[in-house]
Amino acid sequence: MIRDLAWRGAVLAATVGVAGVAVGLAVRADAGPGTVTLLLGLAALASVVVGWMTFRNAEATMREIAAASTRLAEGELWERVPATSGATVELVRHFNHMASRVQELVRTIEADQARLQSVFDAATDAMIAVSADTSVRLINLAALRLIGTSRDEAVGRALIESVRDYELDAMVRQAVQGGEAPAATVVTFGPKRLSLKAAAVPIKGGGDWAVLLMLTDLSEVQRLDQVRRDFVANVSHELRTPVASIRALVETMEDGNVEGEEAMAAFIVRIRQQAERMTSLVNELLDLSRIESGAIELHPEPMALAEVAREAASLMRPRLDARGLEVAIEGPTGVEVEADRSSVLRMFTNLLDNAAKFGPPGSTVHVEVRDEGSLAAVCVTDEGPGISEQDRSRVFERFFKAESAAGASGSGLGLAIVKHLVRAHGGTVDAASQPGEGAVFTVRLPKRFTGVRSGRAG
Repeated sequence: MIRDLAWRGAVLAATVGVAGVAVGLAVRADAGPGTVTLLLGLAALASVVVGWMTFRNAEATMREIAAASTRLAEGELWERVPATSGATVELVRHFNHMASRVQELVRTIEADQARLQSVFDAATDAMIAVSADTSVRLINLAALRLIGTSRDEAVGRALIESVRDYELDAMVRQAVQGGEAPAATVVTFGPKRLSLKAAAVPIKGGGDWAVLLMLTDLSEVQRLDQVRRDFVANVSHELRTPVASIRALVETMEDGNVEGEEAMAAFIVRIRQQAERMTSLVNELLDLSRIESGAIELHPEPMALAEVAREAASLMRPRLDARGLEVAIEGPTGVEVEADRSSVLRMFTNLLDNAAKFGPPGSTVHVEVRDEGSLAAVCVTDEGPGISEQDRSRVFERFFKAESAAGASGSGLGLAIVKHLVRAHGGTVDAASQPGEGAVFTVRLPKRFTGVRSGRAG
């Protein structure tokens, strides 16, 4: 086709050339017939040569334009045809102008898509735009994290291949067909077990988009709600026993069934003990709440851990003596940290109190100080029944009591307080144990304070 167009142009040019020469010769009256014939032949020959050259140049230019068009269609938006002279100059100019406009339009579309993707990715809820055939056209970061896939793997594939949930797929198909797709809660989602609120919204006039699928993860909300319910239940349980004891003691006294001052004094002591138990629980709850929310003030200062450990052992001496336990403080005495002294003392007393609950009478609680480079560690080891593997990961939870703690006194808040105080100092705490072999609680603190000074510790 290109060759045909170029040839026709060349023939037209030759014809025009011959006609021009003939007219010029006719005007000259002094030219003889032979001369006219000769000049006419030479003019025709020159016109054919010019036409042939024009044909060759036009054919080459047309081929360049065709090749450039192919490359442009394949995405090489920078493709242009070099400027020429002659009959094709306007054609080349218009082609290059068209290519520039296409490049500008594509860049505009790409910029719009990038902005749209950014808006999508900024959303906290998972969002997936699908086409009429339910293939994924656009997906945000929240959805990618929820599904556990990449954008390249999701876009262009069928929705069911990404979400792997037939209830969601059916909801989207119903919305594609124009039906009402009410919000639903999906419990099992792909390989995960999540609670999701799903809504499929039809998009009218959305072009390649037919439905927008929105997913809200309710798992964390439900988990926090369960934590709240557990907290209320645990507090109620811990308070029920002392309240019931106080009530029973008071009712006995009111009924006049307590005879003698000595018996009355014993009842009063028991009431005071139960009241102190409730006070201790309330105080620990308040302390834990302040620590968890970061509302405590930390005043770091240099201190030797061995010295603080001895102070904690002295404070816990009555409790340890009542259980018939000894304390051995081991390790170097010069290991220092920069920390809030009252907080570190609270860590150690809580760990010693925990050891006192489980250490058998006559056993020894070992407190070992270690120098671990940029960290200082303190290990508190008891000779109690140990902690099962399934309980080890939960011993630092509020109100949690291991199976081995059956019958042991306490609120179940001591180790939770230790965990949050250690974290406020930028440290770690862990428990190591085997059933029947005791337990080792290790606190590691940075030697240089990394928490928040004299302010919020969270």
